[in-house]
Amino acid sequence: MSCAAPTIVVGGVTMSTSDFENAKELLKVSGDQGDPVQDGYDENIANGNNNRNTTGVQIPPSVQTTPPTPIPLPAEQTDDKKPPGGDGTPVSCTIWNGDYDFQLSPNFKVRDFTVNALFPNQLIDYLTYTKEVRCCNLQNLAMNVAEPLRAKFGPFSINSGLRNASSTPSGVSQHITGQAMDVQFAGWNYAKYWDNAAWVKDNIQYDQFIYEHSSSTGLAWYHLSFNQTGNRVASLPTKVMTMYRNHYDPGLKRYG
Repeated sequence: MSCAAPTIVVGGVTMSTSDFENAKELLKVSGDQGDPVQDGYDENIANGNNNRNTTGVQIPPSVQTTPPTPIPLPAEQTDDKKPPGGDGTPVSCTIWNGDYDFQLSPNFKVRDFTVNALFPNQLIDYLTYTKEVRCCNLQNLAMNVAEPLRAKFGPFSINSGLRNASSTPSGVSQHITGQAMDVQFAGWNYAKYWDNAAWVKDNIQYDQFIYEHSSSTGLAWYHLSFNQTGNRVASLPTKVMTMYRNHYDPGLKRYG
């Protein structure tokens, strides 16, 4: 009689039910392939060491008596720049050969944003987006955002990169198109995420930067995206945002 944990399929990838429990905050919005706008990880996912088996060291958020007023804009909308579609031609990219060890940039492979992410998804054709276009978007994300972020702060973990499901109002999150990633650094406490957020804001060429917090614990991570057809302008209220307890506010806000 086997003692192996039962498995389920999430985003096209087979995973154990124990891993599913760790990702349940991500998944609960739309069945077993959720993509909540709030990106609400629970403490097993959004912990300082980014390790399923440890709690990490985090400064808890201050008590929030009055939640910030949400602005009437979807958090991951693309504003005046439409994501490249499935019938488009990848721009300045090497066509993906189907190998998850395909090198996107000096330090990142396709697998880092897909099957090896904490919330894993396969690189496939999805909606109107071909796998070639999605891979090209990942390559631009790796070169323009992931590499300079790593050069400044060192290696990091990708909680969520490419996704094959969405529940955003438009139905197309930038995670769907391969343009976005959620990242955490081992050993960082809340204060360090806050202290380094200003550098990220001023030095990375991103389309959107969201300083995100878990809906249940207040623990932090960075959501960053890149749009090869043109990043949104700095004056837009969705360029830099803070997400706290499912509310989105323009700019960087500290809650811990």
